[in-house]
Amino acid sequence: MSVDVGVDGGQSQVRLAVAGRDVISTSEGVAHTDGDTVGLLVDAIADAWSRSRQPGDNIGRIALGITTMPADATTRENLSAAVAAATGAREVWLAGDAVTAHAGALPAHHGIVLVVGTGIACLAIDAESGRTRRVDGDGFLLGDHGASFWMGRRGISAALASVDGRGATTTLTAAAEQRFGNVDQLAATVHSLERPVNAVAQFAAVVQEHARDGDEIAARIVREAAAELVTTARAANAIFDFFPVPLAVLGRAAAPGTPLRLELEHLLDTESGLVLVDAAGGALDGACDFAHNGAPAAYDQLISKWRRP
Repeated sequence: MSVDVGVDGGQSQVRLAVAGRDVISTSEGVAHTDGDTVGLLVDAIADAWSRSRQPGDNIGRIALGITTMPADATTRENLSAAVAAATGAREVWLAGDAVTAHAGALPAHHGIVLVVGTGIACLAIDAESGRTRRVDGDGFLLGDHGASFWMGRRGISAALASVDGRGATTTLTAAAEQRFGNVDQLAATVHSLERPVNAVAQFAAVVQEHARDGDEIAARIVREAAAELVTTARAANAIFDFFPVPLAVLGRAAAPGTPLRLELEHLLDTESGLVLVDAAGGALDGACDFAHNGAPAAYDQLISKWRRP
């Protein structure tokens, strides 16, 4: 039976689902710092597909929304061909994760989506004019302001500063020691981890817990992260002619009820040009929709398409 498959390929995990089925299979995520991102992503997809596939299933189209979207056409071609070879797919569509997140979150295909994961994905699409704008998403070395790595790094740095006497006392010091071991070796330990970016990003959840419990250093990090995210959304908003513009925020770091989400809601109350809306779905939903139904015109220019000869 021919099936269509969607993939959400993030830095923390790769998720795969067959369109129309409820089961989601996950594999370890892939980041730009992991080395052979093409090979690792193909392996993760093949692993997830092997656990999702039912007897008789053959993939017609597989649509990927990925953090590690290749910048050049040759690498995109190679990745598509490798995914097809690993899964048997007849057609492979590639897009950045912001594109699939936008399609999943905003059914009207109009507005801004802001995905807060290990990094940032932000995409604005004006359905009236056809204008699009990506903001930030520049990776942990150069950007991703307000994302999980951004918060986690600041949390660990605050712990180190407290131990050194360079910063205020914070409960994050004990939390970092509990997670990574002896605080005197904290920096060396984190730098020597197999996937340090992922480990630092995961510490963002600890920062949010301690912010909720009243630690002022942690709370300040969360407030600053929210301010960075609002700045990103405000920059994306510049392409629109009519306001307010719907803004959907996705990602576990900014899930409803988290300190980061609450701070975002507080700041956005004063942004007359933006209105926070509930996301209809997520990036995996958008990828499955592309795979099964094709792409609306608003997204077509943002997708790389490969078809088996």
